[in-house]
Amino acid sequence: MKRILLICLAALFLLPSVAMAHSRISESMPAKDATVTASPTEISMTFNTNIENLSKFKLINETGEQVPTGDITVNEATMSSSVAEPLKNGAYTVKWTIIGADGHAVDGEYAFTVNAPEATTPEATPAVTESPSPAADETTAPDENASASPTVSEDPPPSAAAEDDTASKNSDSNPAIWIIAGVVVVAAVFFMIRRRRK
Repeated sequence: MKRILLICLAALFLLPSVAMAHSRISESMPAKDATVTASPTEISMTFNTNIENLSKFKLINETGEQVPTGDITVNEATMSSSVAEPLKNGAYTVKWTIIGADGHAVDGEYAFTVNAPEATTPEATPAVTESPSPAADETTAPDENASASPTVSEDPPPSAAAEDDTASKNSDSNPAIWIIAGVVVVAAVFFMIRRRRK
């Protein structure tokens, strides 16, 4: 009976020490349950003890598909790998399996979310056609007055008016000339008749 109690007591003391010897994550990038606004270029995990080179991990998207990553490198307590292509927005899970310092295989997982702002494409602005300015219209519009036939002045030129005045004066003086001529002729005839009688 005493032996059983001693074994139980020894087991109680040994179990915590065995549990403490198992490796666990102390730091990760991206951090556990974090939401990042840009796609990470690398997945990195640091454990509380050194790990073996046989340690590995997988990156799983929210649809359950494995996302390609680069070669996994182990440097003492840190395991890391590059991300092959930018991650789309969504939830991701890192499933890891390591060989701890005590030689035991330990696995686990943690999640993070990518929520990067989506790039918006600028909308094409419609081409604006400028309407011709009023000044251009005035310049290009044909002049209505220019197309009309030139107005002819009804007044005769000064030379024609002068000739008309001279002709009218000559026509006005013609009766007087004829009267004078008639008087001279009558006087001449009267003088000749009178001379013949003598």
